[in-house]
Amino acid sequence: MKAALLGLQYSGKTLVFEALTGLEAGRKEENFGTIKVPDERIDHLNQVFKPKKTTYAEFVISDFSLPQDSQSVISSKVKNFIQKADILLLILRNFNSEISSEPKDPVNEYKKIRDDIILTDYMVIEKRLEKEEKEKKNTPDVSVLKKLKKILEEFNIPKEEDFTADELKNVANYSFLSLKKLIVLLNQEEGVNDIPEGLNKIIGEDSLAVFSISAKLENELSKIPAEERQTFLEEFGLKESASVRLIKHIYKQLGFISFLTMGEDEVRAWPIKNGTAASEAAGKIHSDIEKGFIRAEVISYDDFTKYNSEAECKKAGKFRLEGKEYAVKDGDIISFRFNV
Repeated sequence: MKAALLGLQYSGKTLVFEALTGLEAGRKEENFGTIKVPDERIDHLNQVFKPKKTTYAEFVISDFSLPQDSQSVISSKVKNFIQKADILLLILRNFNSEISSEPKDPVNEYKKIRDDIILTDYMVIEKRLEKEEKEKKNTPDVSVLKKLKKILEEFNIPKEEDFTADELKNVANYSFLSLKKLIVLLNQEEGVNDIPEGLNKIIGEDSLAVFSISAKLENELSKIPAEERQTFLEEFGLKESASVRLIKHIYKQLGFISFLTMGEDEVRAWPIKNGTAASEAAGKIHSDIEKGFIRAEVISYDDFTKYNSEAECKKAGKFRLEGKEYAVKDGDIISFRFNV
């Protein structure tokens, strides 16, 4: 699971990276950080069991440091970096920069990034279709490429419903930027949360999610001890930081849920794709558990918090035995029985 940041110069992209990861960006062309996905369920189970180890779900986020191309936000080198990601975070500046005389204009910044994404993919498609015209092989990707080309010609971002899973599989090796999950991140002044109407409109037309964040504020928050952070947030009228909300959203957009394991040794969130069968989920813990799968013993997290213990859940009939085809639900607390 990987997310990458994309933005114009002076957008505060690197500060966003530091705020989300708690790391100081290095001088490398590409910087990586591992982000723990906040999970109140793990926090609660941690208090109940006082385990030796606590493990949250994680994903990787990357930022790059390259000279800005005057012609395109997406130079060939930038493309090489970001096409490996599953999600692109489009960073827009909506604050007056101390190091740039250019006025803030998030609408035009968004248009610039969006158009560069579209043109980058369009050029790849044109080149491939020109080759197909000469070779006449009519491979499975061609019809999908023509369909995508038509959407991009109208300068539209493809929507999820535009392509079937099989169609996306046929063009997966191209790593098209326009077919990735895109999230807009509006970097604003401290205390400003509203999205400008014009920006909201154009992003809504593209069916994308937009988040308001103050990278400066979030960076300061990341350096404050956890016990003091909530008081600081309340001064700004917030229940949780923008970065926490964003991280949770990215995790969901990646199509992941978490099943949980608990005990005195470890409390852990296990990331799996939504709809994963119980036997496959067992394999995330160890391949031997999947091979020797017998059954999954399941308690929903909500039931566990209601009855306060595994024993009480059993008494209340909230302890379930599920087979290998059971589709694991988000927040299922599972113990796997197996034999090898």
